[in-house]
Amino acid sequence: MKNLDIEESIASKKLIFEESWWDKFDTFTNYFMFVILMVPAIFGLGDIKPSANSEFEYLFYICPFIFGLYAFYCKFTEKNLKEIKFTIHKEDAKQRILEYGKKYDYRISKISNNLIFLNEPTSGYSLGNYEKTIMIFFKDESILYTLIKESARLNVPVLFSQHIVRIDLKKILKKTNKQTINTNKRSGFSSFFLKD
Repeated sequence: MKNLDIEESIASKKLIFEESWWDKFDTFTNYFMFVILMVPAIFGLGDIKPSANSEFEYLFYICPFIFGLYAFYCKFTEKNLKEIKFTIHKEDAKQRILEYGKKYDYRISKISNNLIFLNEPTSGYSLGNYEKTIMIFFKDESILYTLIKESARLNVPVLFSQHIVRIDLKKILKKTNKQTINTNKRSGFSSFFLKD
């Protein structure tokens, strides 16, 4: 991410950085792809005639429409920073997040006073070393975070693991005993969705 403005990003609760033409093209391509997924579903829903099989037809068209709409929303809001408040000291919160990153073998980078990146490989099938990054900005009594995924050609949004990460971050920031952070193991369900 070129020339990321940390202070402005925190103030606006949105990633502020210098977007390249490739970033803009990638965003447009994602929007186009999800709209293409939704448009046939809309027309298909209008053409359904009441019959014994119409419930299956509704399901056939509604599922891709809902998925396309959700993916479009995820891409549209991926640069927005979500906030989690905490009541512990800021340095304690930072230390807990670093422990969380080490525990789950994230590559930790960009450690500064107000920013930590937790990086995880996106897929074993990608060409090159591409990662999904949890970007965590620190305020006095809260964190602001988002997940960004990069790949070889199309940087599709993070669809499901963002919810698991939110649950994990809320959990570790509410702990009162540091040792309890290391006793909780991520379930198979969480591990499965964290690889999306």
